[in-house]
Amino acid sequence: MTLGVREYHDLVNLLSLHPEWQEELRRLLLRDDFLALPRIVSALAEAQQRTEQSVKELAEAQQRTDQSVKELAEAQQRTEQKVDRLGVAVGQLNTAFGSTVEEEAASVGGVIFRQKGYRILGESFSLPLNGEGEVDVVMALQDADGKPLWALMEAKARLSQRDVRRWAQRLRSAGWQKRLAKQGIVGPYLPYHYAIRLDLGARQALEEEGIGLLKSDGEAMPPREFIIPSN
Repeated sequence: MTLGVREYHDLVNLLSLHPEWQEELRRLLLRDDFLALPRIVSALAEAQQRTEQSVKELAEAQQRTDQSVKELAEAQQRTEQKVDRLGVAVGQLNTAFGSTVEEEAASVGGVIFRQKGYRILGESFSLPLNGEGEVDVVMALQDADGKPLWALMEAKARLSQRDVRRWAQRLRSAGWQKRLAKQGIVGPYLPYHYAIRLDLGARQALEEEGIGLLKSDGEAMPPREFIIPSN
């Protein structure tokens, strides 16, 4: 059936008079999936908007993370700088304090040795022994009969039993004595420890090893005997 112009206008007028027919006509003319297209497009637009919002939030979170990492790196750098400065300060303190202990040992030793009747020949000095430690204080002495001898001292702020045993072992070591002899220190040795503080076992170890003890107020324990080099 062909719809003429008049019939078409009649149909338009009827649809105007009956709006509910318009929806029915739309369903007849259009497929369901086409009718659902506006809703689908709207849903896609909302999903796209949510995605863009999520991307924005992710970018902001990444920016905050980058800022936190930057702040952490700066804090780490500041910490490392403080640790470096602290290490330098501790090293300087150890150097200064160690030098002070050795200087005190030499000063006290000089007074005590003169009181014992020894003549001090020259300035005291420390003696490194090529990777085998060092002698903190070396003093060349001469007894009343004119015989030469050497006072050897290890200086410690805090003296332990282990320090005493190690020092005694070195003093009696033939290899160590040879190294001393190469430096012109041929013995006999007058062995001492100088200490500001002593651990509980240190004094007993000194007595057993026969090593003398000097403190800031004088001689706390004389050495039992001279150590005569084996060679």
